[in-house]
Amino acid sequence: MEPKGYLALFMVVSLAFTFVYAVYTIPAQVALGGLFYFVDARIWASSLAYGGMAGAAAVLVLLAYRALKPLVGAGRRVMEYFTLSLAFYTMSAAAMTVGLTFFILIGRSFDPTVWYGLIYPYCLPVAMMFSGIAPYFMLKFSYWMAEQKDPGMVRDVSVLAPLALLLLIMVFPQNWFGVLDPRFSLIDMQLKTYPLGSLDPFFSFGVKVYPDLRPFSNGLLLLINLAAITQIIVFLHRKAISEPDPVRAARLRTVIFGFILILGFFACYTIDALIGGPFTIMMFIGFILMLLAIVLLYLGTAAPEWYVSRLQRRTKATSS
Repeated sequence: MEPKGYLALFMVVSLAFTFVYAVYTIPAQVALGGLFYFVDARIWASSLAYGGMAGAAAVLVLLAYRALKPLVGAGRRVMEYFTLSLAFYTMSAAAMTVGLTFFILIGRSFDPTVWYGLIYPYCLPVAMMFSGIAPYFMLKFSYWMAEQKDPGMVRDVSVLAPLALLLLIMVFPQNWFGVLDPRFSLIDMQLKTYPLGSLDPFFSFGVKVYPDLRPFSNGLLLLINLAAITQIIVFLHRKAISEPDPVRAARLRTVIFGFILILGFFACYTIDALIGGPFTIMMFIGFILMLLAIVLLYLGTAAPEWYVSRLQRRTKATSS
């Protein structure tokens, strides 16, 4: 299948997931008594961070698209898959930016009395979905970069199987995206389905009533990226070792470092879910890693002239 065919397929899957989430999951969360939480400094900082990531990634998508237009053959296929992977990561960051913007405007994470009051909890799983699709294109991009052909079915399934499971699990309302789950208070022995403040003892000294699937969802997202990136690093490293051209080998190593940083971002994302948020310090470490990763991937793949010249100078200096 051509890259455009894969793009069309995943867009259909995305639309189907967002429709189901809108008509079933969010109303179910409200019915279960999910609690909203308020804006604080972390929300503001996260909004700026995601906005910066989305802007930087969008610029690189445009640059990558311009770079692929004159290419033909395997080189064009490499850049097509790279552009698609960057595009899905960009849509993920953009979805989070939109959600956090409405969060800030409303003043709390959700408000079921108005339609726009549900945008933030809606954008969170959509962003995760896009971040789960992007590694599939990254796998194809790197395989074409190293082997000039599509990866085999086993490699495809290693990414697509956990992605399908992730989409299935995220439909369940017990993920509590953008909401806090209600607690049974040990103080007055009542179910608390409304917030009494961030330091409310009724909420703090309470017992969970429903399971929390969010750590499993975040863990699956990490697994998807781990499955793709581990394979990518292995065969790109093998290619870099056997590459006779030192400049091309250096470009491959640049791409490898970028993938390692992406894995670091999703590791921070999972740790953030385990700690309990919203948006612990681990997410801000992750933001920095992702921004650096995007830059390294672009430099190693699109190889602008100034970067190639820099690599050539370093190669000459090393050989002399």
